[in-house]
Amino acid sequence: MNSDFFRFQLGNFECVTLYDGYHDYKLEQMVTNAPQVDVEATLRAHGFSPESVTTPFTFLYVNSGKNRILVDLGAGKLLPTTGKLLQSMQHAGLSPETIDSIFITHAHGDHVNGMLNEAGELNFPQATFYIRRTEWDYWFSEQALAQTGEWMTSLARDNLSPIKDKTILLDHEEEILPGVSVLFASGHTPGHMVVSFISYNERLLYIGDTVLHPFHLEHPDWLPIFDILPESAAISKQRIFDLAASTNCWVVGQQFPLFPSLGHISKKEVGWEWQPIKNDSQN
Repeated sequence: MNSDFFRFQLGNFECVTLYDGYHDYKLEQMVTNAPQVDVEATLRAHGFSPESVTTPFTFLYVNSGKNRILVDLGAGKLLPTTGKLLQSMQHAGLSPETIDSIFITHAHGDHVNGMLNEAGELNFPQATFYIRRTEWDYWFSEQALAQTGEWMTSLARDNLSPIKDKTILLDHEEEILPGVSVLFASGHTPGHMVVSFISYNERLLYIGDTVLHPFHLEHPDWLPIFDILPESAAISKQRIFDLAASTNCWVVGQQFPLFPSLGHISKKEVGWEWQPIKNDSQN
């Protein structure tokens, strides 16, 4: 079994989740508005260490037969523990040069910093990029500087600028490629979006950072420090996870432990519950 990629079928689509590394978040980064003892208790209840919140960075490849698609680009060398996406692709037998379409859920560094190699060249030179216009405009605005600071804003701009002429800006929720559509899920960032894949009545949602961890499903009022528009995030969570639960579709949670970050979501009296797929190769 391989620990850095997980291959599965969605109808007629070949899908692969890809491991890019991990990060240990401080508890106060993941939950800003609840007692730390409550967060620690929740982590223990699910068999996780209460010292920090460790999440994988998981990305998605889909071969629809018509397109070879990647959702988000990895964190690159953003952290000492990241930058494994291209290696994971190689182990899965996937070539960056064959990727023709890349959907960017949002432009935080752990989703776009894998854009360029060390020579400053595109890692995915043949791809057309899709991002919500609201997201693109936000990161090139003075508002982004004021809300997120120079480092985070510059990181987004440095990774988006090289693809300006290769990017299609999305204004509407619609089918973008055959079987591939987008759902707007503002909150984590102003232009955050979810990518939906449908083949033979089977559906998969790549939720990006609609929430960052399964305990945000169980406690939908818990807020991470990274959500720029918390009130919009609450609306997006309700919509996306009610949809996931009511349709029993597959879900990829980009930072959901354990890798391969694939499973289903069920509705609870308060919030939702994550039901991960069983995988012997989990990190």
